[in-house]
Amino acid sequence: MSLDAPYASAKEYRAAVGAADEKNDTVITALLKAVSHGCIDKRTRRFFSKDAAAVARLFDGNGRERLWLPADIASTAGIVAKVDLNGDYDVGDSGETITLNTDYWLGPENAALEPEPQPFEWIEVNPSSAVLSCWPEQRRALELTAIYGWPAVPGAVREATILIAREMRDLEKAGLTLQLANIDQQVNLSPVAFSAVQRIQADYARPLTKR
Repeated sequence: MSLDAPYASAKEYRAAVGAADEKNDTVITALLKAVSHGCIDKRTRRFFSKDAAAVARLFDGNGRERLWLPADIASTAGIVAKVDLNGDYDVGDSGETITLNTDYWLGPENAALEPEPQPFEWIEVNPSSAVLSCWPEQRRALELTAIYGWPAVPGAVREATILIAREMRDLEKAGLTLQLANIDQQVNLSPVAFSAVQRIQADYARPLTKR
């Protein structure tokens, strides 16, 4: 799944609404994508798709052992961590590549073992590390190459995406012109769809407070 993929397919949408005709799949896919990223992502402050391959991102340090990440990690496959140990804003120096489970851990520890697999949300220094004792308190302290996102789209997110898209589609058929670029505001037109988003927010939204 690519980052811009919708959280439900046109096929899943058709199965949910009892439609067999594929002629509108292009329009439906565009609507599902708009709901996924223009509504669900905005309301939860995270995304539920994932990178097709590991991507390098830079993060600020906090001077503590545990660093909450602003982006979820879907998998440890291909993970590489580099930390700026000498404060030169360059993680390419000798000895600045650190090792998973030797120098640092990802957490929650059992995220991948839950009934609904969860992403890793924080990175923590292993007290036994011989390289560092905390994350440097500076900008661009950590470069973490990983597959970001959610291990798999949660069922509740997929169902909410279909529900909202169906209601938006019904409104279109009724003659209302929708702006896909502003789909988040359009959800407020439907109390049922808005309620579905509220539930997703309650269960999956990233906290607003800095941890």
